[in-house]
Amino acid sequence: MKYSQRRLKVFVAFNKPQSTADSEDVDYLSEAAVKDEANAVYQSLTATGHEPRYLAVENLSADLSLIEQFAPEVLFNLCEGFRGSARHEMHVAGLWELLGIPYTGNSAFTLGLAQNKVLSKKLFESKKIPTPPYQVYRETPQDTYLAYPLIAKPAREDASLGITQESVIHNFEELQQAVNRLLQKYRQPILVEKYIPGREFNISILGNHPARVLAISEIDFSRLEEGYHRITSYEAKWLTDHPIYHHTPAIVPAEVEAGLAHRLEDVALRVYELLSGRDYGRVDLRVDEQGHIFVLEYNPNPDISPDAGYSRALGAAGIEYHDFINFLLQEALTRKAL
Repeated sequence: MKYSQRRLKVFVAFNKPQSTADSEDVDYLSEAAVKDEANAVYQSLTATGHEPRYLAVENLSADLSLIEQFAPEVLFNLCEGFRGSARHEMHVAGLWELLGIPYTGNSAFTLGLAQNKVLSKKLFESKKIPTPPYQVYRETPQDTYLAYPLIAKPAREDASLGITQESVIHNFEELQQAVNRLLQKYRQPILVEKYIPGREFNISILGNHPARVLAISEIDFSRLEEGYHRITSYEAKWLTDHPIYHHTPAIVPAEVEAGLAHRLEDVALRVYELLSGRDYGRVDLRVDEQGHIFVLEYNPNPDISPDAGYSRALGAAGIEYHDFINFLLQEALTRKAL
């Protein structure tokens, strides 16, 4: 991989986790995890001879002052929102663009597009990329034309926020309850789509012109106890003391028949190109018992902590973590030079 041998001044920017007054709300866990990710990137940059500093984004006037003082040559963008709101992820990246600072990862445009799950699905449909049938609710459902079972999720969140075992719906009463619960908590449109029983895959993608698939990862549901839905819920991603977390490991690389592997890679690269993916990303898909593929979403700037799925995909592709981090820096600098 190509990367800079020159010592660079790098700001490692991340959204400062916000404390929560509700001790029962575990949504803060996914937000707090970004600090661990920032630490890993910082340590890698230090180990490869760069000059990194942290930028915990929270107060724009103070943050802008720090940027002016340090004058970074490149910004490693790990910001997933602003002051606890994921919907501002694209706006933070847009700020770096306005300031003219080269930054790593997906563009502000792509971050906003991918976060809007409904708009993404419309684009998938326009290009005949298979995605589950869906409806969008902004208030209590009065009807549905979808066939059960269904799954409900906030339309503009990531990190599996709002997706729990209660998200899978089997009848109209459950549909109303699930949508009302999510509307009350997240105060945004709720996406309800056909639940696809079967296998779940994550396709990690790296690079630009051309991009390439690193490895196919499959969520192993075989150890999940009877009664649990086979989904990658918030519990499975973030609640380390929950049995679902321990019983849904990701297998990288996955054992996939060659024909299916080729189709998964092709669809994932089409999604990456359609949504103008840049540098790195992940496409999440389901495959039903008949072998039909359904794209769930594109995840730009996925977690790159050393123990995260994307890093395991790097390892499966034979790419060292330090090389990956430096590759992203070089890509950002190359864009500045264009």
